[in-house]
Amino acid sequence: MFGKGHDFKGCRISPMQLIILLLLMERPMYGYEVLKGLRDYFEGVWTPQTGSVYPALKRMVEHGLLSSEQRDGTDYYSITEEGRKWAQEMLSHSPRDIRLLTRYLEILDRAAASVKHADDDETVPGRFSVAFEGDNWDISRRTRRLRAARERIAQHLADIDKELKELEESENGGKSK
Repeated sequence: MFGKGHDFKGCRISPMQLIILLLLMERPMYGYEVLKGLRDYFEGVWTPQTGSVYPALKRMVEHGLLSSEQRDGTDYYSITEEGRKWAQEMLSHSPRDIRLLTRYLEILDRAAASVKHADDDETVPGRFSVAFEGDNWDISRRTRRLRAARERIAQHLADIDKELKELEESENGGKSK
């Protein structure tokens, strides 16, 4: 899910393109909606530019992952059935990738928590301890971010529980405990 990207029929699919596919699994959107959705989701961390999003949409249409339809002079993008199947296949590997990335980030967070300022002995807080404390964020924005994070974590935990149950059932010959 992370890193250099993925392969679709010999074509490189970047992590950003995969995220766009996942957005379009929810509903068809026109280009600016995709750009705005990415900007809203990654606000404060990354600002996607039209110069990267629109070419990415066009490339995915060329590869057959998306289709484009003109409505009132605006291109609307939809994920194709082939695109949906490919994205679902990529997501099927997601739990392992997420566990790997989570552990990697935990190590970075622990190391960052122990970094000292050069001028004094004050410890710099790890990035995750301040991840939801933007410099000038209001309370409602922090609340929305924290709720969204909690929902994502709950979903990941549910996925882990499901995978554990499946593994336990296969260990017990298909019978639940």
